[in-house]
Amino acid sequence: MKAKILFLVLTLSCISNITAANATLRPDESSLVNYIDKHKTNQLKLLEDLVNINSGTGNRPGVEKVGERVRIELDDLGFKTQWVNLPTSMKHAGSLVATHSGGLGKKILMIGHLDTVFPPNSTFQSFTLLPDQQSVTGPGVIDDKGGIVTILYALKALNHTGKLKYANITVVLTGDEEQAAKPTSISRKALREAAQDSDIALGFEFSLAENQLVTGRRGLSEWFLSGSGKSGHSSTIFQTASGDGAIYETARVLNSFRTTLSNIPGLTLNPGIILGGQTVNEDTQQNIGNANGQKTIIAAQTLVHGDLRFLSDEQKSMAEQKMRDITMTPLPLTSSQLIFNNIMPAMPETNSNRQLLTEFSDISVTLGGASLQAVPAAERGGADISYIAQYVAASLDGLGPWGSGAHSQNEILEVTSLPEVTKRAAIFVSRHLN
Repeated sequence: MKAKILFLVLTLSCISNITAANATLRPDESSLVNYIDKHKTNQLKLLEDLVNINSGTGNRPGVEKVGERVRIELDDLGFKTQWVNLPTSMKHAGSLVATHSGGLGKKILMIGHLDTVFPPNSTFQSFTLLPDQQSVTGPGVIDDKGGIVTILYALKALNHTGKLKYANITVVLTGDEEQAAKPTSISRKALREAAQDSDIALGFEFSLAENQLVTGRRGLSEWFLSGSGKSGHSSTIFQTASGDGAIYETARVLNSFRTTLSNIPGLTLNPGIILGGQTVNEDTQQNIGNANGQKTIIAAQTLVHGDLRFLSDEQKSMAEQKMRDITMTPLPLTSSQLIFNNIMPAMPETNSNRQLLTEFSDISVTLGGASLQAVPAAERGGADISYIAQYVAASLDGLGPWGSGAHSQNEILEVTSLPEVTKRAAIFVSRHLN
């Protein structure tokens, strides 16, 4: 595999346009670029090593093994590293935190994650060079082990050129981004504390295209709608003494949710599971439920479990209030109750975030690449940066390499993107050192 990677990197280097771009880079920035170009093979080999370690979120030993491999690299760069472990009862790996202090420049937080969505029993386990010789596949090649090696080689380039010693950088690599342990007040405590001592947060989740970055992400919450009705023989439904039953009441509420809220830009609400009958029960850990009843008996209970995605806290509050209002006018002899649980806050798009986008776009163009655009928040899900955007002056995400097929066995990295995004990150940090 190493020989194939070397062939691939050399081939791609032949079509690089960096020589022309170097004319517009400062000498110190050209040194960063040259280092990254010369170490493409090593970067890709490190990615291969990390991908070939299974680190599905529930595989705590595997996640920690990936973290220990990364920790060696950070220790060698002079970072102070530590594991911030979670309580054993939470069953997930904690966060690897690395800090480096120097100079008076901006305090920068770099965020990635060690886990993937692929458990040890998945058939998708290995880093593989594809026949086109320009892309690779494997669990986490873009989400998010590609982001991790982007961080590491940007730092290596800064260290090689003597600039890292002037940097104030904290790296937080969470162990369960794909399914954060609850409560997140505990599982994201290390990330939150790092953000509270930082000026800028940079998320190294993957990008979907070379010209896209993320200036805002939607937040996420969950809701439970329970309904009740008067049980009785089905032949008496709708009569004064029997009422309309729990299932009709829940159907009314759900349809009102749809007609009232479905056309609000950026807002979505989805009923993911619905149960109805005489008795209902959901196991939220296993994502299964059961209902008991008969077609000849009016339903006494219903339960719906759904999610709500929103652009801002204001939009979330508005939607929740409208949903509550809808439940307040039940059908005869029925009732509805609604409970909300917060999961992930929104990362609001701000002028400061857009300024970071402009800076990265200028760097991309200087390197001979594309002008960068913001991805509409509704097109990207939540990520770890969402938990801490409120604590920093500016934040930006999607800084990892681009590819396709995340969360599927078709996860693919476009190899040319890996050094490209690494150069962007290294130059950005360099420009914020003073």
